[in-house]
Amino acid sequence: MLIVTNRNINQDRFQNGVADEFAFGEQVNAKGPNEIRLAHAKKLKSGPNKGDWRIKLVKEPNNLTAENLPSRHEFSALRKRLQKANKNCVFFIHGYNQSFQKNLAQSLLIEELYDVEVVAFSWPSNTGGFTTREYRDAKRTAQASVAALDATLMKLGAYHCGPFDHDHQKNCDVKLSLMAYSLGNFLLQNYVRDALYENDANIFANIILCQADVDHPGHQYWVDAIETGKRIYITINENDWVLKWSDSNFQKDRLGRTARGLIAQKPNYYDFTDGPGVERTHGLFYADTNDTVRHFFKTVLNGKRPDDSLDLFYDDISNSWRF
Repeated sequence: MLIVTNRNINQDRFQNGVADEFAFGEQVNAKGPNEIRLAHAKKLKSGPNKGDWRIKLVKEPNNLTAENLPSRHEFSALRKRLQKANKNCVFFIHGYNQSFQKNLAQSLLIEELYDVEVVAFSWPSNTGGFTTREYRDAKRTAQASVAALDATLMKLGAYHCGPFDHDHQKNCDVKLSLMAYSLGNFLLQNYVRDALYENDANIFANIILCQADVDHPGHQYWVDAIETGKRIYITINENDWVLKWSDSNFQKDRLGRTARGLIAQKPNYYDFTDGPGVERTHGLFYADTNDTVRHFFKTVLNGKRPDDSLDLFYDDISNSWRF
């Protein structure tokens, strides 16, 4: 698993460039929110330390050039690794109140459930303090992280997708998708609205806005501004308990909890509210709800289009797919 982060580095956790799951902290990098570091994360599957995490920081040359940038090497290596394993890739932007440890666990779960490789964009969303204040702080950090996300997607497009010539493109079936989860959608929203946005998101086959903790009113303006290779999906659960809390705390209706006014032109809306086992679930992509929800995520996270095998119908009144 490749980690891209603007979190602060906990230097005291590293020995010879390797640390445990506490490698990164809950503040932005000491050099500022635009400073990005790369790392490889692996959970040991055997031996006396089975279950432990190993985080290996990617070294940065003393004199950076266009040729020796760590991102150039790592994203190119990612492309080759995916081709060799015949796996698809998910660029994952996590939500609010996610420590680095929780982010690792969630990203690993995506890999295991959906047979993909995850590139985790890890930002400090768990700054501490009283809940409502911490939530506001996390939103400010998300806004401050826009430039870091922009630089990451620009380099991912240049170094992961750029090297393909016509023959490679023709013969390669590896697909990249992006999933923003919960408050991670607020970061994505600010990125799309920012002057830095230059359609870097069109490298993704699918973009999934999972239980988006963003305003529902006016969502069509920024969502329709997203350029993507194929499709955009928005998931909804009207009973989502996390978004209910967000709704009740000085917020407008949350996009991931609102099944009316679904008027954006580009996205496909999937309303899972009435699905078996969904109930008040926020983490639709990892919770054990039902086979339809699991199959939906298996499909879209692998860059494909959901087919008629899903136990859903299209409601043309609400403009959404529903149970």
